[in-house]
Amino acid sequence: MLRETRKQDTKEHIFMQAIQLFKEKGYEGVTVQEIATACGIAKGTFFNYFSKKEELLLYLGESQLQLLDQNSKNYREIEDPKTKISALLGGLLKRYSEEGDLMKLVVSELVRSAFLAEMESNSIRKLQQMLMDIVNEAKQSGKLQSNQDTELIASAVVGAYFHTMMTWTLLNAESSSIVDRFEQHLDVVWHGICPKGEQ
Repeated sequence: MLRETRKQDTKEHIFMQAIQLFKEKGYEGVTVQEIATACGIAKGTFFNYFSKKEELLLYLGESQLQLLDQNSKNYREIEDPKTKISALLGGLLKRYSEEGDLMKLVVSELVRSAFLAEMESNSIRKLQQMLMDIVNEAKQSGKLQSNQDTELIASAVVGAYFHTMMTWTLLNAESSSIVDRFEQHLDVVWHGICPKGEQ
């Protein structure tokens, strides 16, 4: 357990040093060797944690999923599915908004790189599965009265989540709260998920 914690700390350290360099010199202007030097590690050690520089941009998505997993345990007591989804995804978006410059970099690189887009799609599938679990549990317990397909519901919520993220990032919407924007999008989606009177 201690060894795993140490590995995670090292990975986080590499990530944070790389992000600092990206901010200073631009993503394209930074080499793996420079990242390794800034971290005080050998170039080979870098590759023990990230197989290529592009993977650094995906690490934020991975860490978001880890945070989601931790938070899902904290929010287990919330019975209303919409409130639970809003708390979980709102928490992720709040963290996302605190790293605004980094997010712009990640989004622009994802758009440009087929490799990154494919890797990120794995994270999206995991996120969608977590939401499907919440929706299925709510349907079984009677907390969600909807005849819509579970996968379709989860997909619509994921769509609202990423739409919020993309518009906030690309349209320079920092003046508004990203969590509030997501709440508004989720309200619209939820209106279509639930029959009248169940919202």
